Amino acid sequence: MKHLFNKLSLITALVLVIGSLSAQNQITGTVLYHNDVTNPLPDIVIDLIDSNNNTIATTTTNNIGEFEFTNVPSGVFTLRGSTSIPVGDINLIDASLILQNINGTYTFADESESNAADVNGSGNITYGDYILTVNGYLTQGNPFPTDEWQFEEVSIEFTSRSSGQTANTTMWATATGDVEGEWLPGGRNIDDFYSSDQAVTQVADQEVELVIGSDFDELIGGFHLNFVYPVDKIDIVDIYGPDENFYYDIDNQTGELTAIWLDENEIPGQKFFGETLFRVIVKQNGDFNRIDEGVFSLKDEGMVLDSDLNVIENIQISLPKISTVANQSEVLVATSYPNPVTDILNIKITSPESKNAEIHIYNIQGQLIQTENTRIYEGTQLININTDNLHLGHYFYMIKLQNENILHGRFQKLN
Repeated sequence: MKHLFNKLSLITALVLVIGSLSAQNQITGTVLYHNDVTNPLPDIVIDLIDSNNNTIATTTTNNIGEFEFTNVPSGVFTLRGSTSIPVGDINLIDASLILQNINGTYTFADESESNAADVNGSGNITYGDYILTVNGYLTQGNPFPTDEWQFEEVSIEFTSRSSGQTANTTMWATATGDVEGEWLPGGRNIDDFYSSDQAVTQVADQEVELVIGSDFDELIGGFHLNFVYPVDKIDIVDIYGPDENFYYDIDNQTGELTAIWLDENEIPGQKFFGETLFRVIVKQNGDFNRIDEGVFSLKDEGMVLDSDLNVIENIQISLPKISTVANQSEVLVATSYPNPVTDILNIKITSPESKNAEIHIYNIQGQLIQTENTRIYEGTQLININTDNLHLGHYFYMIKLQNENILHGRFQKLN
């Protein structure tokens, strides 16, 4: 358990004319979450430690965070807290505050915040604390290497001539990682976090791109979303977020997907819009004798942040719906070359029938850069896409067939 010693020790040094060397005293106090008088903590165990580091008494805070020690002799004592109650809601806001502090754009309000941010227990707030929070804890679900709770330690002194005195104090407590100071056991309520279904996308043994987006078409500063996907029907091949600061974790046994992105620029919320949050590359994982549908579902405890890094309420997340293909020998197949490309991207397409098609090219931020309308005929053909107008970088192409099928590929453009 990590503790912080209170430099402003409470000293009761009252010299009385009439006193007894064996006079007993009293200590009363309150434990507050992040020094917030509106958030007292119950069920906190308080140990009374003497100068020889021996525990001479123990008590527990009541339902309004108060505790009391009676019959305390003279001497110097330390109040030390501990608890087994669950920690509160640690989320993307906390990771954002750690990052802002590292960038010099946010100052911790007090020692409870700075101690909550020191998730690796080094005594300093570094980029390592941010990575542990956003990737280790939020994305992968790993516990912090330090204790779950941190408490302020308070020193109290009763002199040998004190008689029947009462020392009153407050102590702060914080859950490691909860920089925001929102102790909400069980997590934050997100009843206003809605979702909707997209059109059905057919999935076969070739890679197909699914887009996770939202109805918020303005600039965003981050998101943290948790999904369950139809693991019995598809394998996730790859996932792409707005930039290199995107983190994700996949559980291939339970079909759970966690996706987190936070704008790590010194001035966040200036580049990426909420219409496209990230892209999931999938393919069918078995032989199906019939068409079978599956959907992505959204789990609780997620959020999307606006450009000011505030939680967006009542946001709607688009959730892909997929359909497996009964006879994979009859599906359209597309491959592309060369990669990297300089001036012409060649897309080889094999189709069981003739269809009108649209070929869309997107940059890595999900912005539509170029569209080609073409006719795909039964059999195999080669389509040439001029890429002279594309800048150096990575791109995606999507082939949309009469609003039915979407195939995908990616390539790199060289000057």
